[in-house]
Amino acid sequence: MAGGFAVLASVPALSVLACTLLGLGGGACLVLALTFQSERAGSSGEAAAPAGMAQSVGYLVAAAGPLLLGILHDSTGSWTLSLVVLVVLSAAMAAAGYGAGRNRLGRCSAR
Repeated sequence: MAGGFAVLASVPALSVLACTLLGLGGGACLVLALTFQSERAGSSGEAAAPAGMAQSVGYLVAAAGPLLLGILHDSTGSWTLSLVVLVVLSAAMAAAGYGAGRNRLGRCSAR
């Protein structure tokens, strides 16, 4: 996803490539996020807590993101800074996903 946003910010003429990267990246991120939630839990009961938290926070961020990026665009008069913010957030999301993908169970259980 970071690559798609970077292409869109630096070479807008390659918007088809950028949109392709963003579509593939967004789909992969969703699938991985849902997979990591279930992989970290020892049982279906343990999966409910992190899934509920992740979806609540995720939808809150998803609702506020476009508004905040629009305000940033209006204050700068350009989409460049908004796209740079998205590149940074995508890189942070990749780092968090790397950490979440480690081979270990979560600490949700009371065992």
